[in-house]
Amino acid sequence: MSKKTSSLLTILAVYAFVAVAGVIVYMFLPSTMGLVYRVLIADLVATILIWIISLLLKNASLYDPYWSVIPPLILLLLMLEKNNWSLSLVLLLVTLSVWAIRLTYNWAKLWSDFKHVDWRYKNFQKMAPKWYWLISFLAVMFFPTIIVYAQLVGATILVEATNLNFGVYSIIGAFTILLAAFIQLTADTQMQRFKNDFSNKGQIMRDGLWKYSRHPNYLGEIMVWWGVYLFYVQQFGLDLVLVAPVIMTLMFIFISVPLMEKKILKTRPEYKVYIKEAGMLIPFPKRKIFKDVSEEAK
Repeated sequence: MSKKTSSLLTILAVYAFVAVAGVIVYMFLPSTMGLVYRVLIADLVATILIWIISLLLKNASLYDPYWSVIPPLILLLLMLEKNNWSLSLVLLLVTLSVWAIRLTYNWAKLWSDFKHVDWRYKNFQKMAPKWYWLISFLAVMFFPTIIVYAQLVGATILVEATNLNFGVYSIIGAFTILLAAFIQLTADTQMQRFKNDFSNKGQIMRDGLWKYSRHPNYLGEIMVWWGVYLFYVQQFGLDLVLVAPVIMTLMFIFISVPLMEKKILKTRPEYKVYIKEAGMLIPFPKRKIFKDVSEEAK
């Protein structure tokens, strides 16, 4: 058995364990506490267990698949418990599962073994080696768990609702999630093909979706959660739950993208030119548009 296979089986066993532990915690919490809070506590317990095991394995990347594995699992378990199989929820579960399976498969394909650690985690460890055990929990695991759980609050509320509406927002939401998964699949495939070509070493990806968007994979991620939110809008309209996808969007714009681009600029200063050529997230051929505008002005 290869190291990759054995490490993936280990991760599968760990996730099965934390999922069962989360369900047990959820079942023992009083129903008077409210569904949203019970799920949150169970989610946090599972995250803490992942963190403890990651310390034992000395690899915080154990948490990486949590982002895509847990959301559809939470939704499925809640639907089973409440026996709510309305068309809107089933469509949400199916589309969210398509996104989750695709993203998790992509992670597993790129995973080598427990020697692999995300570059951001390595940076955290270099900055504060003595406090990395705490940083790995707060920054690497706790914060993402809270952010993702916030996206599921609307879906959790929907599971408790009766006579769910199915309409245009449900359809748009489903289409948005599927389109997001397709964008991420296309972007990841194009980038992997680019990296596999030795002649591109040290170069900047400017083909396909990457020609117009510097982070099409991040764009797809953001779209997924706006799609989930639209299912909630179909039933309850606009309210404070809107904060969830807004926070997710801001996290990518002000944290994920700057961190990634700062890393790239350290080794490839010419990336500054690419920033002027393509949009951050939304596909936008800046250079061509600006050139056309300037020529018309002349």
